[in-house]
Amino acid sequence: MVRDPYHSISDPPRLAIMCEYLKPKKILLIDRDGIINEKAAKGEYITNWHDFKWAPHVIEALALLAADGFKFIVITNQAGIARKMIEPESLDDIHKKMSDVLEGYGVDVLKIYVSPHHWDENSFMRKPAPGMFFQAAREFSLRMDRTFYVGDDERDCIAAANAGCGMVYLSDKSEEFAPKLDSYPEPIIYGRNLLEKVEEIKITYSAWEDNV
Repeated sequence: MVRDPYHSISDPPRLAIMCEYLKPKKILLIDRDGIINEKAAKGEYITNWHDFKWAPHVIEALALLAADGFKFIVITNQAGIARKMIEPESLDDIHKKMSDVLEGYGVDVLKIYVSPHHWDENSFMRKPAPGMFFQAAREFSLRMDRTFYVGDDERDCIAAANAGCGMVYLSDKSEEFAPKLDSYPEPIIYGRNLLEKVEEIKITYSAWEDNV
């Protein structure tokens, strides 16, 4: 089931919007902590650039995808803001420096969506709710059933499922222990790191392009 907004073709402007929506796009949605950078200790947060440590092989993986035409949108929970453990300006500084480094490798980060909410707020914009995914879909005319989200947490899988998009689940756990959701939209890719899944991601997106 596609959970994207309804698109009408009742007049030329709406038809143009629909055509843009249907156009294949090599855009990969991606989590931050645990995927782009190494996670802080449980209950802690990355609060400055000095503490930001790149995840192994992630720059190489993103650069390989970028060389094939991929662009990237980051979708991340950052409850440290609500918990007063990091200021929004400090988070913005981390993200600017992160994006600048990646740009030097030809990696284009189109936008970073952040949920600053505490988990007790039950915000629709905090994963596993799909609010940030729907916002990205609206702003970039994404077909969620033709888009992958890369994450390393069960909440990531549930959020992607709630949004109706495919999932690249990266974990040291074996596949048999990875989250299994009966209602999960296909496809779902399992792996230990992003680099080993680059070719599978490229092949899947190419297949989507061929079946427009």
